[in-house]
Amino acid sequence: MRSTSPYYSPFRTYILTLGLMTVLTSVGGGVLYLYGTGQSLPAHLQVAGWKPGAIPYMQFQTQLDEQLALYASLRVHLASPSPDIASMDLSLGELGLAIHRGPLDEAMERMFHASLTDRIAARWSLRKVQLPLQITIDQDKLRAIVKQTWKELYNYHPTAAMRIVNPDDTIRYEPERGVLRLDTTTLQKEIEAQLPPFSSPSNPLKPLKLPVPIYTELPSVTMDSLRRQGVERKISEFTTTFPVSGQGRIHNIRSTAASIQDMLLAPNETFDYSKIIEQTEAKFGYQEAPVILNGKLVPGIGGGICQVSSTLYNAVLRSGLEIVERRSHSLPVSYVPLGQDATFASGYINFKFRNSTDAYILIRTISTDRDVTVKLFGRISPSTTYDIESKIIETIQPTVKYLHNPSMRSGSIKPISAGKEGYVVETYRYRKLNGAVVSKELISKDRYSPVPALVASNRGDIKPEEGNPDENGKPLLEDGVKGPSFR
Repeated sequence: MRSTSPYYSPFRTYILTLGLMTVLTSVGGGVLYLYGTGQSLPAHLQVAGWKPGAIPYMQFQTQLDEQLALYASLRVHLASPSPDIASMDLSLGELGLAIHRGPLDEAMERMFHASLTDRIAARWSLRKVQLPLQITIDQDKLRAIVKQTWKELYNYHPTAAMRIVNPDDTIRYEPERGVLRLDTTTLQKEIEAQLPPFSSPSNPLKPLKLPVPIYTELPSVTMDSLRRQGVERKISEFTTTFPVSGQGRIHNIRSTAASIQDMLLAPNETFDYSKIIEQTEAKFGYQEAPVILNGKLVPGIGGGICQVSSTLYNAVLRSGLEIVERRSHSLPVSYVPLGQDATFASGYINFKFRNSTDAYILIRTISTDRDVTVKLFGRISPSTTYDIESKIIETIQPTVKYLHNPSMRSGSIKPISAGKEGYVVETYRYRKLNGAVVSKELISKDRYSPVPALVASNRGDIKPEEGNPDENGKPLLEDGVKGPSFR
């Protein structure tokens, strides 16, 4: 028989069940809230082997900072194997200790400063976790403290090896001098390899003792690197003289020669005289001296620069090097034979040659107030020599140039200056092996213009002379960098 007691009615049972669930939910929610808002660490959480236990978060941070400070204060004895380098005692902090605590700080942030649900999840997931602390040595800081600690050692720098050309043109070498240095890369690795494990403040750390790794720092230029360039001996030499020259021309010659002194050309490298002119003008400046303008000597700036190029050209010819670009003057010059000069006109005519040997070429110059010498050093077999021969294959007779002078007696003429012959010249280079000619090479075919004879006249059939422009309608300036004002 079914009971009719109000204590066992279905409705009352439902109400009791709902109430019980509400109580249980409230209790569980409160427990989760308390769990998520707790201010202590999970009891079994570890930090790089350290077991702080369920201590309050703020106490943990204080102990962590103390432990990191103790760790950074750990002494390291650096024992030097050399009497030239002192042994030193430094702390890990001074040596560039770096603590990378990213995962730890991220975990603490999630566990104590995130949303409630994130804190609950973080606390649960971290209850038996070991959080890492990456401990390293910062290479930049280590290098800086090493240079500061061994300051006297780093005041010395490597000395480059030197190639010296003796007065008799033989070559000798002075070796490089290295200096002792601490190998900070190796030292960093050795310190990191011996770093003790991170532990609690109650476990004191023992000092470290390490040998100082040292090495000898060498300069970039060593005796071996110089010898590999192959500059073995003098391979050619040429001298030109200028017994009567103004101070401006002497300055220009000596300054340009100084710009190519000790210049090195690598194999297959091309020498460019225009760059030398630019460098000389910037460094020394050019002075007033006669230049050649459209085949005439006129006042200008830089006169004499072609004596240097011509002297160098002759040394190059006699060493068998390849001529890339070269032209003769429009007029014969006094300091070299016909066919053996090399002129220069900025923007028009250049002098270039290529180092066609398998070794470096060293250019040496000697200049005085009376002559300039160019010597080339390199590697060419002593059995190989070169001779240069220039031949006049045509002589060009000068024309007569009449200049009208109305002050003279009508119909009269008067010589002013004699003309000069012009020439067509071929230049050959003979290659010899043990004194015997093995090849003949046509180097150039040059034309030197004749200089017309000048005659003053007052004849009616002769008109006043008018200036004739050059082929391009522009003035051609040789053997200088500036001429008179063109107006």
